[in-house]
Amino acid sequence: MVKAPTVGPGSFTIGAADALTNFSSQMRGGKLVPNVTKGDPIDVLSGEQAPGDRTEENTLVVTLQSDFGYTGSNAEWLWEHRGEQHPFEYVPNSTLERKISGVIVVEPIEIGGDVKTKPSAEVTFDVIGDPIFSDIA
Repeated sequence: MVKAPTVGPGSFTIGAADALTNFSSQMRGGKLVPNVTKGDPIDVLSGEQAPGDRTEENTLVVTLQSDFGYTGSNAEWLWEHRGEQHPFEYVPNSTLERKISGVIVVEPIEIGGDVKTKPSAEVTFDVIGDPIFSDIA
């Protein structure tokens, strides 16, 4: 059976339950991106090989519609909290069963753009540790 879910409607939040910032209405796209690095295998006298080192890092890449200029903008929140670690939750499709959560390092986003446009910008957050895949409660 082919399964091809659509992204959205869903949600994306950063912060703990008592200080949650909701980015869902400004989010134009998001994806969890793994980056795996594999070292060269190690040859030994017997002719065997030991596997090389393997490292894995994950990022959360998000495209946000600019909202700078409005009181309480998400763009300003990212600038104010840059470099801080905060929990996140990303639900790509709330009609399905799964979500991604964990901790990210907040990064600032570009502000502004071309005249007479409604700019958006991409921001990349480093995920601390492994992301958690779980059921939507």
